[in-house]
Amino acid sequence: MKLFMKNKWNIPLLLLWLLQGGVSVSASSDPDTTTTATCRHATDMWGDPDPNIFYVCSDAGQPLQLRCPAGRGFFSGLGHVGCLPFAQWPACLPAPEEQVVVGSSSDGCDSGEHLLSPWASPDPNQFYLCPGPSATPLLLTCAAGKGFLATEEAVGCADWSLWRRQMDCEAYY
Repeated sequence: MKLFMKNKWNIPLLLLWLLQGGVSVSASSDPDTTTTATCRHATDMWGDPDPNIFYVCSDAGQPLQLRCPAGRGFFSGLGHVGCLPFAQWPACLPAPEEQVVVGSSSDGCDSGEHLLSPWASPDPNQFYLCPGPSATPLLLTCAAGKGFLATEEAVGCADWSLWRRQMDCEAYY
């Protein structure tokens, strides 16, 4: 299912719709939001290595930086384009056995393996950590610009480019 189809969207109405859904917009002239990408068509939309950020073209042909609402990330591929809930991404997520629901009987802190190391949550901006045996896992957030990795090569918060490489997710933005 495609979220946006070329030549059918009025860009000002699209931006209004995105803003009503909790998406934030910033102009690309700000040094923190600049992009080297150029607009090829008035309805272009593409992601940033940071899945919280994506770009659309303004009527003037300049890229505008947008942020997905909390708990959602920009995903482009496998029939999807837009800010999807992380738990519904069709790729780029930790294996289901690595995900833990806080407060359930399998909260993970009784397991010796989780006492030694943090583990991924469905939202790559966050991760779980056990403060001690039989405790409820803490849900912690990585610093801005970083996502949580728990692979054989790395464990911890890493910049989004490394996160995408390690999660085999470079094709989906």
